[in-house]
Amino acid sequence: MGDLTIRTEDEFVFSDAFIGCQVQKLMHRADLIRLANCADIASARTLLMEFGYDDPKDTEMDDIEHFIRHEQTKLYEMIFRNLPGRREMACFLFPFDYHNIKVCLKAEILGDTPTEKQLISVGDVDWKVIVAMVRDRNYSKMRPIMRDAVQEAMDIYGRSGDPQEIDIILDKACYKDIVVTAREMESQFLVDFSRLAIDILNLKAFIRLKAMKRPWTFFKKVFIEEGFIKEDVFVAGYDETLQQFAERLIHPGLANALKEGARTLEETGHFLRIETLLDNVLMDENKKAKDYLIGIEPVAGYWYAKEQEIDNVRIILNGILIGEDPEYMEKFLGNTYFD
Repeated sequence: MGDLTIRTEDEFVFSDAFIGCQVQKLMHRADLIRLANCADIASARTLLMEFGYDDPKDTEMDDIEHFIRHEQTKLYEMIFRNLPGRREMACFLFPFDYHNIKVCLKAEILGDTPTEKQLISVGDVDWKVIVAMVRDRNYSKMRPIMRDAVQEAMDIYGRSGDPQEIDIILDKACYKDIVVTAREMESQFLVDFSRLAIDILNLKAFIRLKAMKRPWTFFKKVFIEEGFIKEDVFVAGYDETLQQFAERLIHPGLANALKEGARTLEETGHFLRIETLLDNVLMDENKKAKDYLIGIEPVAGYWYAKEQEIDNVRIILNGILIGEDPEYMEKFLGNTYFD
């Protein structure tokens, strides 16, 4: 928690200047297509090094997930090394904290000890601290929303015996925590971005649960509050086709993504394309960070853009490994900061 005094714009001058240089190193879509057309992993390595990815001698490039985790950790460390403090961007790390809590709680249920391999090391709270807090039931260093969620999750699990309840309760709390913290930072960009991200998570759950023919009562259970789209909108459209439901959405980007993605989903039965289209709407929202010259917003915009770039790199490298057609891979690449 700590001091919530809002920083002045002057405190971000160095950070924003540094990030402005990093933005110029982001990959454009044309660069991703070049990467997708690499003949093998060796040539992909050479291309990635042009954009600041580490020398493959220092990473196990053939282990794609190891390489991706390394680049993600490098990103987080670089961001926080150049900020005036942690708290403004800490909410971007909350999902890792909540992941670690879920790992600890489920390990306890199974009578195991969580391993370092299962835990993520770049959260806002040191993973070792989280392990100790859960083990000792001492939540003094947790944020209030997190503390209450852990207690609720264990209480409900104790009564239901269903470990899925832990995921549901902690996921809801995580995104509430993010939005509350964004509001404390008094950044409308961070608030709007976080709320739209929640809408997209709810839409993805809505699409998958409808396809699985799960009842709307289950969607109601997993629905995450704090987004722009209210629960009653989803419930009212639960028995409609995705094309019909899209008409209920006020946000034109989400409506169009749903309409276009629904056609692909009907033809292929695969969810990746429609989810990519929804993620592109969030990238469009993220691009509004470019309108800010000074403040936390340019840093946040770059952070999300780089995370999405790394995700695109993961898709391509895995595609190269299995010999996937480059044109097929392109369909599942999310937009870049420059599209």
